Amino acid sequence: MSGRNTRMAQWLDYRVRVTISDQRMLVGTFMAFDKFMNVVLADCEEFRKIKSKGRKDDEKEVKRVLGFVVLRGETIVTLMAEAPPPSGPKKTEIQAGPGRGQVAGRGMPAAPLSSAPAGLAGPVRGVGGPAAIQMQPKAAGLPALGLPPGMPPGFPARPPGMPPMMPPPGMPPGMPPPGMPGMPGFGRGLPGLPGGGRGI
Repeated sequence: MSGRNTRMAQWLDYRVRVTISDQRMLVGTFMAFDKFMNVVLADCEEFRKIKSKGRKDDEKEVKRVLGFVVLRGETIVTLMAEAPPPSGPKKTEIQAGPGRGQVAGRGMPAAPLSSAPAGLAGPVRGVGGPAAIQMQPKAAGLPALGLPPGMPPGFPARPPGMPPMMPPPGMPPGMPPPGMPGMPGFGRGLPGLPGGGRGI
């Protein structure tokens, strides 16, 4: 530490009176400082003098409890020691007693690794997933109930009472409309099949 810092450090824990640039006085326990002379005071009280309106000579001192305060160094005018640190009985050191170190749990005894606690053993049947019937594979050759042939699974069925979709005039059923690419299996655009490979 430099000379000024050692001189300041000797007043730590003292009760000090600090005057700041607007003539207020702050009294508190000197806790800390830095190279900019910023000061930390604990249990701080502010005192300021207020002139009475009627008389010019009469001044009244007003006290306000502030508590924990950090003062900017450039506002400090003076710092004076008021009282030494309290010389009360020091706290007695607590000696470590005989004991054993063990891991602190969360209030539950640890279960052996061979079995999982109830509720963590795995998924419970019927909770949190689709029903078993929905997980069974569907027959590939059978059309889904209520869907016209050629509709992919998951496609919404037509409402009851609505007539089936009819292909445009002059087009056989099951063929894609003009300008749409051919569907696999109809021989359009696949080499080795009739009509395949020729730009029809």
